[in-house]
This record gives sequence, C-alpha cells and structure tokens, in this order.
Amino acid sequence: SPVGITMGINITSNNAFKKLADKLKAEKNKKLEVGVMIPDVATYAMYLEYGWVQRVSGKQNAYLSGILDLPIHDKDGNYIQNFGTLHLPARPFMRDTYAKRRSDWTAKFKSRFLKTFDIQHSLGIMGQMATDDIKETIRNAGIPAGSFEKRSKLTMALLEARGEMDKAKKSKGKGLLPNNVMTTKPLTLSGVLQSSITWKVS
Repeated sequence: SPVGITMGINITSNNAFKKLADKLKAEKNKKLEVGVMIPDVATYAMYLEYGWVQRVSGKQNAYLSGILDLPIHDKDGNYIQNFGTLHLPARPFMRDTYAKRRSDWTAKFKSRFLKTFDIQHSLGIMGQMATDDIKETIRNAGIPAGSFEKRSKLTMALLEARGEMDKAKKSKGKGLLPNNVMTTKPLTLSGVLQSSITWKVS
C-alpha cells in the first residue's frame, strides 16, 4: 500500500473574508469621473471638444472688423458684413484619448485591484492615468500628435491685433506667461484647460 502523509491547510480568517466581502459590497457603486470639474472652464472645454459654428451678428462683425482694421462701410456708405459665420473645429481631446487609451486604463485598474482589493484606490490610480493621458493629448495637439486642426489665420490675427504677441515677446524668458501665443498649436493658449483636467471618485 502507498506510504505517505496527508496534509491539510487550516485557514484562520479572523473574519478577513467577511470584511473584504463587506468592503467590496460597500464600494460596488463607486464611480470615477475624469474631466474638467470647474463649471466655467467646463463650458469652454465643451466648445473645444465638440466645436461650434456661430452666425456673426452685426455687432460682432463691427467688433471683429474694428480689431482687424477692416472697413464696415464701402465708399458709398453701404454696410459690409465681413464675417458671416465663425467656425471652431472640434478638437476631441477627451473622446479621442478615451478611445485610444481606455483598454490601458482598464488593465491598470484590474492590476491594481487584484493587488489591493480596494476599489476606491484602484479607481484613483486609473483616474490619475486617464488624467495624465488627456493632458498629454492636449500638449501634443491630438492623439496621434499633431492630428488636431491648427489655430486659424483669424485667431492668429486677433491675437496679434490685441497685442498678445507683443506681451508674449516681452515676457519670454521672464516666467511671467506661457509663451503659447505665437504658436499655431491649438488648446495651449493659457494652460488653463490642461491644468483643469482632473479626476474624482464618488
């Protein structure tokens, strides 16, 4: 007859499994939000994400024409509508990043959760990763880099006319303002959009 020993494992849980089950049950409805949480900036971000087309009113036409030193009346005194519509192209910094990176975020969550069994902590790790990726898309003007439409000639002319180019040249090297005025790269003018991307678990 076979000779050997029989071994068994005696688990002393000290209620550890119950505590874990209770913790997971309590955290099962946790959700992660990533994006812009500041209402004013969120409105601005929505326009950048989805773009817009706006019909130019007479007052707006006069303002734009004045800044760009364009006449609003011809030699006979007839009104000139220099601008019919303004178009801001969509630059989907959140949707594109989500589409390209969500599988990486999910993998990060799973990996962290299997190590910690902590849903809130794992969502936080995933939230930080998503936030960093969205900020990178903004810095790189798209995903892939450079895929977003550049600033328009009108935008560059308005920045020039408002004296923003001169301010940027004077402050260059002084650390006063980000020197993002002179570039045609979109989404980078003040840095507010990028710095407003954040996450929260609720």
